[in-house]
Amino acid sequence: MNAKHPDILNKPTPIVVNIDPVTGHRVEFFQLEDFATNCIDERNLKVKPESYICSKLPSYNCENCEAYTLINPTQLSEVIGYAIRGIAKKYDTEQTPHKEIDSQKVSFLIGEAGVFASSLNKPHLSYVVGTNDMDLFVQLAKAGKAVLLHQSLDEAYKILNSGMPENVFRLIAGKSAPKDNSDLFVQVDDSFRAFTSQQIETFFLEKRKQIIESGAFNQDADSQHWGELLPLQQEESVASNPYPIDALPLLAKEAVLAISEHVQSPIAMTAQCVIGAMSHIAQAKVNAPDRFKAHGEPCSLFLLTEGQSGSRKSTSKNLADRAILDYERKQYEIYRTELEQWKSGLAGLPKKDREAYCAENPPPSDPSTLYSDITLESIAGLFIDGILKNASISSDEAGQFFGGHTMKADTRNQALGGYTKLFDDGYVERTRSKSNLNGSGRAHDVRVTFNLQGQHEVLDNALKDPVLRGQGFLPRFLLTIPENLAGTRLQNAAYRNKNANKDHRLIAYWTRCESLLDSCPQVQTEHELHNGRYVIPMNNEAIAIDTEFYNVIESLQRVGKRFEYLQAFASRASQLARRLATVFAYFEGLQQIDGKTLQGACEVVKHSLNEWAMYAEIEVKAESDAEKLIKWVVGKCVQQKTDRLTYSYIQTSCPRPMQKNKTLLEMVIQQLEDSHHIKIESLGRTRYVVINPLLLES
Repeated sequence: MNAKHPDILNKPTPIVVNIDPVTGHRVEFFQLEDFATNCIDERNLKVKPESYICSKLPSYNCENCEAYTLINPTQLSEVIGYAIRGIAKKYDTEQTPHKEIDSQKVSFLIGEAGVFASSLNKPHLSYVVGTNDMDLFVQLAKAGKAVLLHQSLDEAYKILNSGMPENVFRLIAGKSAPKDNSDLFVQVDDSFRAFTSQQIETFFLEKRKQIIESGAFNQDADSQHWGELLPLQQEESVASNPYPIDALPLLAKEAVLAISEHVQSPIAMTAQCVIGAMSHIAQAKVNAPDRFKAHGEPCSLFLLTEGQSGSRKSTSKNLADRAILDYERKQYEIYRTELEQWKSGLAGLPKKDREAYCAENPPPSDPSTLYSDITLESIAGLFIDGILKNASISSDEAGQFFGGHTMKADTRNQALGGYTKLFDDGYVERTRSKSNLNGSGRAHDVRVTFNLQGQHEVLDNALKDPVLRGQGFLPRFLLTIPENLAGTRLQNAAYRNKNANKDHRLIAYWTRCESLLDSCPQVQTEHELHNGRYVIPMNNEAIAIDTEFYNVIESLQRVGKRFEYLQAFASRASQLARRLATVFAYFEGLQQIDGKTLQGACEVVKHSLNEWAMYAEIEVKAESDAEKLIKWVVGKCVQQKTDRLTYSYIQTSCPRPMQKNKTLLEMVIQQLEDSHHIKIESLGRTRYVVINPLLLES
């Protein structure tokens, strides 16, 4: 009988099958949502690693191919498919790490055909763009903008006009205007391709404003009368300050993505862990360029990451440090063997000969260089005694450091000064009382990397501590505050079957770390060694970028500029960028810091400055003058049961500092008017400030 079993006949057909060529594990996806969760990185519009999802090339990995959402044109919230395009790669899985043996250009569909769209479901959209230009669609989608693609601009507008909420402004963009809806058309040219995400946002907000003010089109009479309420202060959030992952060397970047995927931890957190590992390795071998010092300066980095309990800090750090931990374990085993041999030699001697034996055969030193909880006193002693030359203070419990005895005691200021001296010059000294001279001394050319992670509750007070800021300790740290992924880290069978130990990205990263940890580095003859280290210089392009970066950050420290209240932090931006670029260059095996490497380091430093700016007491007031004034005006209107106040009353009674500053008040009033919170109306000679009804309703 050839009849098939009823269960086989009734079994649904999967929309995607993913078969791992290494393990042979087969995962079938029957729901589009399950497929997207496991195989699509929707934030970066890419296919996740280990995704063998092309039916025509089932043994090819579609990792990093572009992935675009397809929606139902009559129900814009309904995702019905994904369009995948890019380069799929095939690997020889018999080798470790896996070697690429072929690649094919692919373009295929998962699910049903629909309309290309991105970010239409974001909350608080102020505008959405329809376009018929694929390149423009890709650019806007990657920048996180709400955009829809259709071959006809008029059709794109019809879809958006019928499917988007009325409070979202709909416009269309491309290279040539359509027959209809030309009053809503925004023309873009080739120069638009160079726009950053912020420039794109500014461009379309300005075009939106011009269209509304022209009166050429009225999408919504009520919103046209007042306009949409715009925020009075730009939000500082993790979403607006993503970690510049592309700035890292390729091997390091891939390791960051792999760790984040396996551990389900934030990208920013894993990036800091990997940079901490690279700094630990590089500080022993190279120095950063410094035009005032012939032998350069330490390339050691101070890193600080905020992360909630359970955010996978420990696991991320352990994977990033694996090669270092394995190396230290082997060195420690050698040390234990040598120590036992030394003890045996000592034990076999009569007491009178032991002192001479110890003088001629000093005991072996513990080779450990990674510390989770050590005081400055202790680490200074190890440096001065010559036991250590390079070390890292690396802990996922930063509270142990900031809340420890050293940082609370009367000696805190001295300790902070000691750490900053270590950072700047690789120098440490310890002076004890005359009755206890043993242990006093100095050590030059020593290095220490900080890689601290901690919870917000622990770090908050420390990061706002004026002493920690004022002494320059915190301004030396690169800070990141990752998003909290709790509640989104769902797991399924496909995830459980992934093995970090077999991930070719991590294997390649660990292998590189192992080679750099080798005690006999291959130094080029043109490098001059100074106490075992050499300077990695900048090429001309990097020097030009360094100069420009310094000048830009310096200009932003003027009164009224972005970093006015971050001067201690911003003034070190160029130095930190050169150090980070040195670490990157050494990891990549570069003989010079090139423009690309330094530019990437600058992006990481800018990210850190923006994170420091989130601690409002450092950079900006907790409440802007505009927020303070509108809150007062609304309160008075509610109290007096009116929707308006006289301008003269506001001048004489509003909160300080606007009350005594006519120019400032006019600026704040203009800001409130531009953001559609108020209007100025005149009746005879009396001017009134009229409140947006939405504010009175709330």
